[in-house]
Amino acid sequence: MIYIESKDNSIFKGTRKLKDRKNRTKEHKYIIEGFRIVEEALKAGASLDSVFFNKQSEEKALNLLENYNFSGRSFGLTDELFNEISDTTNSQGIIAVVNMEKEKTKDFKEFYILCDKVQDPGNLGTIIRTAHAAGCDGVILTKGTVDIYNEKVIRSTMGSIFYLPIIFDDDLNILKALKEDGFKILATSLEGKCDFFKEDLKGKVVVTVGNEGNGVSKEVYDLSDSKVKIPMPGNAESLNVAVATSIVLYERVRQKS
Repeated sequence: MIYIESKDNSIFKGTRKLKDRKNRTKEHKYIIEGFRIVEEALKAGASLDSVFFNKQSEEKALNLLENYNFSGRSFGLTDELFNEISDTTNSQGIIAVVNMEKEKTKDFKEFYILCDKVQDPGNLGTIIRTAHAAGCDGVILTKGTVDIYNEKVIRSTMGSIFYLPIIFDDDLNILKALKEDGFKILATSLEGKCDFFKEDLKGKVVVTVGNEGNGVSKEVYDLSDSKVKIPMPGNAESLNVAVATSIVLYERVRQKS
């Protein structure tokens, strides 16, 4: 373990830069914070580049790293330096830098959620967490969706990001390939003519959910085989996208049970 006390330290400066998306993309690394999510990363075998902690959390942090036989770099920081990296008001005193995994060769299974330009970090994180809980085979993200490595997204996943395949589909070529491979593409929409609960979700299916304000984009909508609507007998104007996705996922669970 090494103690860092200067803002001019190159490791500290490099880590602080990861708070910006462009630097995360350049370095292929991102930051996670908190004991629970760091432990989930260790448990899942994620590639941790380094771990940082403040004085108050040193003993607990070192015990955690020892429990998982962590052999990477660990650094103690002054409170001032730690707070410059931290993204939370009441930090637990531990931060880790994680190496982004290279996208693996697509070995598609049966059921996917496609998030089309979802912008709210909390919504995307909740969708990933729920998809993991419901046994979804992966989450597909289109161009324009909020950065998956945004600190708020990571925190909202509660560690599920380390277990669930996240697939980036900037040009929709993956969605087109899935359609050609026999996947049924369902677009959720307030304008949908079909009752979602009457759809068969037991086969190869991709369900698309859209932007909080504009819904599913025309490009994705045009690729869909069916436009479906979740019934709202209470006549509310709409559902939150994370709530709608939860309904979709657990209808699949119900049909498969």
